[in-house]
Amino acid sequence: MRKVVADVSSSASLTRTTMMGRRLEASTCLLMVAIAIPWSGAVVDAKKPKKLEFYLHEQFVSVPGYPATDLLVASATGNTSTYAFGNLGVSEQVVRESVSNTSTIIGRAPGTFQPNKQDRTFALYKLITLQTKEWNGTLVVFSDWGSNSDSNEWTVVGGTGTFRMKRGYAINAKAAGGAGTISVTFKWEVYLYS
Repeated sequence: MRKVVADVSSSASLTRTTMMGRRLEASTCLLMVAIAIPWSGAVVDAKKPKKLEFYLHEQFVSVPGYPATDLLVASATGNTSTYAFGNLGVSEQVVRESVSNTSTIIGRAPGTFQPNKQDRTFALYKLITLQTKEWNGTLVVFSDWGSNSDSNEWTVVGGTGTFRMKRGYAINAKAAGGAGTISVTFKWEVYLYS
C-alpha cells in the first residue's frame, strides 16, 4: 500500500513539474518573440512614412529682391573667396511651395556648411523651419553633400513642434538653375517616421 501511495505521490509531483516546465517554456517563447520583434524592424517597417515636399531656393549672387543665401564667413588661411577645406560657411535659404521663385514662402532653412577634403563635398547642417497647415516647427537635418551630385540624401534627426521626435530621411535634387546661373532650386522629399 505504501508503494502505491508513493507511486501516486511521485506521479503527481512529476505531473506538476512537467506542467511548470511547459509554462516556463511558453513564457520563455513569448519573451523571445517580444524581444525579437523590435530588433527585426517588423514594427517600424509596418508603418508607412509621412511624406512632405517643398522647394529650397538658393541664391549665389545678390540681386534686387533676392539676397545671396550662402556666405563663407571664416577660413584658416584668410581666403573666403573659394570653397576649401578649413573654411566655414553659413546659409539661409527660402523654402517655397513650388519651383517658382514667386511661389508662397512656407519657411526658411538656415544652416552651416564646411568643405570636406574630398573635392566638392560638404558637411552640412540645416534647421528647416516650416509653417503650413499640416506642419509647424523645425526639422534638424545633416548631410555629407556632394555639389556635383544629381541628388543627395539627408538624415532627419528630430525637430520641434509637429516634427518633435520625428526621424527619417530626405532626398534633395536640383529642380532648376545650377552651374553657370546665379541661383539653384532644390526639390526636397522628406520621409518621416514617428
